[in-house]
Amino acid sequence: MKKKPITIVDDIALSNLRVDSTSEEQNLTPRDWILLLRTYLRMTQAELSKRANITQANLVAIESGKVDPRVSTLQRIYKGLSCHLSVAPRPQKPLEEILRGRARAVALKRLKKTMGTMALEEQAPDKDIFKKLLEKRTDEILRDPRERLWRKDDD
Repeated sequence: MKKKPITIVDDIALSNLRVDSTSEEQNLTPRDWILLLRTYLRMTQAELSKRANITQANLVAIESGKVDPRVSTLQRIYKGLSCHLSVAPRPQKPLEEILRGRARAVALKRLKKTMGTMALEEQAPDKDIFKKLLEKRTDEILRDPRERLWRKDDD
């Protein structure tokens, strides 16, 4: 399977992703939004379930948190509430930081193997040189688009 290159449009979309700066407790869940919107619109569960073409029992289960609804079900419910459903990723930290951290982990694993052999031969570099080697190897990994960063054996 041929890998699709990242286009300018893809790059713009990625740059528009915002890091999730709010705490988990402050984020409203889909069930919270449904209840909040339904209440604000003065809509009963029976009215919403009819508009969303789902059973009232299913809506009750969703609002009570007993059921984790599918995206397609959420779309129907939000449509019944005259809303659109938007699903977008919210990175926990900047994507560049995630990528660099993963490349550094791969570089560290590879360097440790080399350093272990060098230590046996009493040729291991000091900490400052090791840090410079680590950053250099991390940069090399990031520059090479063929480098695989998420292999299971690299964890």
